[in-house]
Amino acid sequence: MTEILYTGLHHATLVLLEENLQRQSITLAEITEQEIKDATSKLQKSGTLLIGEEVGNPIRVAQEAYAADKQLSVLIINDEHNFLRVKQSLQFSPFIGHTVQCVSNQVKERLVDILQDALQRTEQRRSFRHFSQSFVTQVDVSKASLDKVRGEFTAKVLEEAPIGAILVSEHGHVLTINTYAAHLFKKTEREILGRSLAVLFPEEMQKDVDVFLQQEPIAIPKKVFNLKLQKEQKFLELSLARVQEQASNRFRILIINDITAATLAQRSTQVHLEELEEMNANLKRLNNDLDTFVYTASHDLKSPILNIEGLVTLLEYGLGDDKQQVEAELEHIKISIQRFKNTVEDLTEVARIQKNFEQEAVLLRIDDVVEQVKESVSFEIRAAEAVIEVDSTAAPQLHFAKHNLKSIIYNLISNGIKYRSPDKTPVINIRTWQQENDFYLEVKDNGVGIPENSKEKVFELFKRVHEHVKGTGIGLYIVKRIVQNNGGAILLESTEGKGSTFIIKLKV
Repeated sequence: MTEILYTGLHHATLVLLEENLQRQSITLAEITEQEIKDATSKLQKSGTLLIGEEVGNPIRVAQEAYAADKQLSVLIINDEHNFLRVKQSLQFSPFIGHTVQCVSNQVKERLVDILQDALQRTEQRRSFRHFSQSFVTQVDVSKASLDKVRGEFTAKVLEEAPIGAILVSEHGHVLTINTYAAHLFKKTEREILGRSLAVLFPEEMQKDVDVFLQQEPIAIPKKVFNLKLQKEQKFLELSLARVQEQASNRFRILIINDITAATLAQRSTQVHLEELEEMNANLKRLNNDLDTFVYTASHDLKSPILNIEGLVTLLEYGLGDDKQQVEAELEHIKISIQRFKNTVEDLTEVARIQKNFEQEAVLLRIDDVVEQVKESVSFEIRAAEAVIEVDSTAAPQLHFAKHNLKSIIYNLISNGIKYRSPDKTPVINIRTWQQENDFYLEVKDNGVGIPENSKEKVFELFKRVHEHVKGTGIGLYIVKRIVQNNGGAILLESTEGKGSTFIIKLKV
């Protein structure tokens, strides 16, 4: 039974691995970040260490694991936002070897293939280390001939190793090869022995293979070659090391690892991330264009609206005593102009909230923000004789953009007053609390409520449920955009005729 250690995995990632590994002889065991530094024996018994998305400093944890066991495969798993950043940091971090790999959780089920490849790599490294230690000692003591070298090599590792293993001469000719390696090239051992290893690769790659095999000294011990066969392509990782016989460097061991599955998965992830980045860039450009359009349109519309308003005023003044004959029509025109002005202002606000998303978060006291909102709607509160009660004892403060929090509370209080019940004093209860990393804001009113089939409609732009109340249908749309941009959620509970409760969850 192979054990995989993990720390800080997202719940979804852990469930995915458990579901796909449950039929295999693999178990997942959790280990804390603090335990890794002093868990050398535990790491040396495991097949792989997974450093998950919730680990604050994955590079440091990987360094500690590498220091404890340099043969252990370590996978740093990140979400799409942090993958490139951590991958770049990994390239320039000291005290980390090639056994540490960065993977995006966007590969989904392909993560299992990468994990199995990492397990195989750990087994290969440990087998190779064990063989190298015992083999070199044996040769040094016995001072065996080439036949002895080949016999010991074959007996100890070739046919049993779960990797490709080849003994080559100083000129790159194959002296011994195991079955696994021969199968990689779709040939038999007899067809390969005595030939140059380079000729097994496509003609355009043979020179590079020869240069790699005949390095003196070995400056590049590992290199990946793309082997294109008739119906498929393989990505082979070649590792080169000397076999010491007396003072001679004539023989070299070549370890071949098939990394096709992991390479294709990584390439697919890279393409996926690049596509996402391009989509994000296009969306940002589109948002900027829309913001520019809204600002321009609202600005261009304001002038004719003001001109019409001025002309109506002049007309009203010019009519003098005759004004009474058209007073009703003038009043309708004034109401229409005011609605037009309100709509333009709301359009401007929709564009403005995108800019407000980028405001820096500051520490805010809930009671202070509510008082500021109450001052801005004090006329409406007095006119409706509304009662606003606040209970923020469970979570009195929050790190958030001030304008955005005021906008949320303002729109919910305004709606509570605006859509009040005609036969009840409007009462609005505001309550806050916190659970782990989530901040909750609840605003409850005793107004007219919202029909069941209209609960989603109220969050749409310019959508209104109750037409008897003046408004443009933009307040709840703004609230939802602010909440979703924060990564939070909004829940609406409402009973028609009894009132509505909005529960907002924000990330802190």
